Formats: sequence, structure tokens, C-alpha cells
Amino acid sequence: MELGVRTNRDLVLCSGTTEYLYAKSLQMELPRYLRGSVTVEVTNHRTLNPLHLAKEAVRKKKQSQRERNTFNNIWLFYGNPRPEVPGMLNYLGLNGLRAAYCPVCLEQWFILHFEEYAASFASRQEAIDHLTRIWPQYKKDQINAYGELKELLPVAIGRASSANLKDDISRTEREPIFTVPDLLAYFDSIRQAS
Repeated sequence: MELGVRTNRDLVLCSGTTEYLYAKSLQMELPRYLRGSVTVEVTNHRTLNPLHLAKEAVRKKKQSQRERNTFNNIWLFYGNPRPEVPGMLNYLGLNGLRAAYCPVCLEQWFILHFEEYAASFASRQEAIDHLTRIWPQYKKDQINAYGELKELLPVAIGRASSANLKDDISRTEREPIFTVPDLLAYFDSIRQAS
């Protein structure tokens, strides 16, 4: 039996089931003795507003401090970070939170495993419909998307990086549009530190 020296306690707070399943898959890839150091939860809010998710994370952070069992890192995992939440990145920074997000929904991240980011989708459903055309096996919340697409991660990460550099995307602040690779790198750092 391996003994871990990792004492960090981390939280990944997800906006929905798709994000939750993806993060759980990442957690389950950690060595067994490290899995318990990362808590993956889905929000209890009915709204998908990222600001509500961030406020819930701040509440959980304060509660963990009161209980003297502090979360060392808190990640928010959500879609659609703009435009309804101006100053969101500032709010995250002020509260010591990290974020993994996509422009519309996590399915847009899945699309990058198959093709370049070429267009914005008007809705989550439009992105899901596009994904099911290029990946017919996809069933929302019924498939281990991380496991199925793992071999294509380097391609998706490269495409996300290219999309983040595009100047033709309108934004009020210069910010990346895909930060899911940051969450993947975070889980890799946990594995490498073990």
C-alpha cells in the first residue's frame, strides 16, 4: 500500500451533470490514495449562472475554514462564462477560485476533439446537436466522455489554445474562451506530485 504525503484538500464544484461526470473521471484516474483529497460536487442551484456557482464555492470555502478542514484549491467547472457575468474573472481572483469553462457548454470542448473551433453556437442544444452529428455515440450524461476522448486530448488542447488566441472573438476583457485544459493540467500536477 502506498502512503501519500499529500495533505491538500481540493474541491471541484460543477455546474451540471456533464461537468460532474467529466471531473469524476479525472478524479478516478488519480492513484487510489489521492482520490479522497479531491472532492467533486455538482451545484444544487437550478440556474446555470456562473456567478451563483462562484458564490456557492465561496460559501463552501468559508464553511471548510470554520470546520478547520480548509479546501486548498477550489475549481469551478462550467459553461457559458460570458456575457452575462461581467467581472467574473475578477470575482474569481478576489476569492481565490479557479475556473474551467467553455463558451457555451462542455459539449463545445468535446467538439474540439474532432474539429477546429469554427463558430459560436447560439445555444447549448445547438452545440449538442452538432456534437451528435460528428460523434453519434454521444449521449448526454450517459457516456464517459473523458475516457472515450482521452486519446484525442492533445488535439483538443491544441485547438483550444488556438481558439484562445483568436482576435475576432468579441470580449470586454482579454480572456481565454476554453480553460478546461487548465483543469486537466491541475489533475496532472496532482498525479506528478505523488
